[in-house]
Amino acid sequence: MATLEKIRNRAGVLVAVVIGLALLAFILGDLLSSGGSLFNRAQMEVAKIGGTSIPFEMLQAKIDESENLQKMFSNQLSLDEQTVLRIREQVWQDLVRTYTMEDQYKKLGLSIHPDELFDMVQGRNIHPIIQQQFSDPNTGQLNKEFITMFLKNMDQDPRSKTYWLFLEQEIQKDRLFNKYFNLITKGLYVTSVQAQRALEDRTKKVNFDYTLVAYSSIPDSSISVEGKEIKNYYKSHLSEYKQTASRDIEYVVFPIQPSESDRQAAEEWINKMKDEFLLADDPNQYVTLNSDSPLDSKYYKESELTDEMGKWAFSAKVGESYGPTFDGNSYKIIRLVNVKMLPDSVKARHILISPKAQNQEAVAKAKATADSLLNVIKRGGSWDDLASRFSDDPGSKDKGGDLGWFPGGVMVKNFDEAAFNLPKNEVKVVETNYGFHILQVTDRGKESRKVQLATLERKVVPSSTTSQRIYSEASQFASSNRTYEQFKTAADAKKLTRRVASNLLANDQNIAGLESPREVIRWAFKAEEGDVSNVFELANMYVVASLTAARSEGVAPLKQVVADVRTKVIRDKKAEKLAARVSDALKGASDIFSVAGKLNGKVEHAENVTFSSFTLPYAGFEPAVIGVASVSSEGKLQGPVNGNAGVYVLAVTSIVTDQGDAGMEKLRLANTYQSRAYYEAFEALKSKIGIVDKRYNFY
Repeated sequence: MATLEKIRNRAGVLVAVVIGLALLAFILGDLLSSGGSLFNRAQMEVAKIGGTSIPFEMLQAKIDESENLQKMFSNQLSLDEQTVLRIREQVWQDLVRTYTMEDQYKKLGLSIHPDELFDMVQGRNIHPIIQQQFSDPNTGQLNKEFITMFLKNMDQDPRSKTYWLFLEQEIQKDRLFNKYFNLITKGLYVTSVQAQRALEDRTKKVNFDYTLVAYSSIPDSSISVEGKEIKNYYKSHLSEYKQTASRDIEYVVFPIQPSESDRQAAEEWINKMKDEFLLADDPNQYVTLNSDSPLDSKYYKESELTDEMGKWAFSAKVGESYGPTFDGNSYKIIRLVNVKMLPDSVKARHILISPKAQNQEAVAKAKATADSLLNVIKRGGSWDDLASRFSDDPGSKDKGGDLGWFPGGVMVKNFDEAAFNLPKNEVKVVETNYGFHILQVTDRGKESRKVQLATLERKVVPSSTTSQRIYSEASQFASSNRTYEQFKTAADAKKLTRRVASNLLANDQNIAGLESPREVIRWAFKAEEGDVSNVFELANMYVVASLTAARSEGVAPLKQVVADVRTKVIRDKKAEKLAARVSDALKGASDIFSVAGKLNGKVEHAENVTFSSFTLPYAGFEPAVIGVASVSSEGKLQGPVNGNAGVYVLAVTSIVTDQGDAGMEKLRLANTYQSRAYYEAFEALKSKIGIVDKRYNFY
């Protein structure tokens, strides 16, 4: 029984332990799961504004929205890199302004009343954004009829409604922002005493003699500096060493250039294709399908071609060819396709029908509308009426679609070709990336002989084998040299130029000499000092970089600025010694020339120096000396004055005061303060709430 009791007791303990462990595992699992979620949220934080965490998804959603609006307004399917970067920055700045100003608006009760919004878009005080969007292109003046027509037709066009809501939103944000800062500017005031003092500072001019004992007259080696002195100077001048987070890198490039075998391959290809190209029934189509460069279907005058090409093209027969030739970095064969008598310019009018959305149904609907209008015009319909009612080209719709005279090559390709090949007064529907144009050429300029050339081109470019070989070389370099010292030694041994990029900021987009180097900059802000990167592929080169310096946001650590601190401590010690010498020289001195003689110095003269001046002749930037001179009495020796270049003694020789108007000075100061208020007050608010920008982790 005793044994059985012991087993029961032990079992009870065992069960308790098992249950306890199970509960602990459950709790830890929950905590770890929660922690993982929290960790993921922290990883996806793109910024913190005033303590509010901004997730990457929110910022990206706003960027996507703005990009879609830009595509819709510009009738583009994609945006170039510069436009994308500009949109990202605009969205970021808008987000910062929203989070910075929202609480300020609420505290002051600032808002936009519906009547106020109506007044800004259709009333007596039209907002500048509306004025810009709905001004008459001929006069530059606001045309309220444009606004009325736009609003009447808005519900029929989803794009127009989206655009209008966007404008209203921007107008309201701008008005609130201006209301807030108008309160600040209206509260600024310049007193008469301020105005009078500022006037004196600008109109009072002093002429003075000075002598300088330069710091360089004492060798640095003669000044001893202790570590304690360096630390004390650093602690008392922390504000001088504030810095923004930045990075310095060194990098080497491995250009991706074609090899001799790549050149030979291009030459073999062009020779192989020559006979087939010359026998092709449609040389333009052959070029479109086979050439490394797009078809140029333009008709050229002889003067628009090189001398050699012009002589050949205007003496050859249609179908004859020129080449192969090697031109720059490619092999070419040129075939004469056609000869025509064409004008240099034409006069035309059109009605543009753009699809209302980027889908097949909208395109088909736009095409049907264009075909319908073409039939109406052929039956005698009014261009003026139809253009004003239906055209999506705001620049010509109120002029009956008239485009005036234009030379070849200025319009989009399909439109240009149709306009210069269409007989006078004939009407035709032409499709471009803008939509469907009902086009009519109303006049043609003087015609001249022109030729159309089809150019089959084979560029000499690095093959995949060549590119892989160069990549292997770069990869071998990166993997074998994982510290800066190894990187430096290997680069010098291989005679690779070590290029330098200094003071890179977290959100910088450019490094001189590199195309689209954003990934290199992002790496620099994640790496440790002395690290060497893997291989980056940038356009036509591979890049390997090493991080040589990493500076954190805030006050620079002493070890980073110790050289500068030491220099300034040495300068201050020199100033003490020189000031003592100057003080001795001033004893019993009656004029500056006797002081200069005792100091073995030279007397210089400064003319028309005001309190707001920056530099002295022969001395440079010396605000302390200028400040003393500006408030000194005539004829009195002043010194010692510690300047940037050394220790000075000066004597004012004359004072001249120009005439000035205190009232105008008061107005000038008020305007200056008001113009600074927007920027400085907004920067102060941003500084107060605190902004942590982590966009560099994502873009």
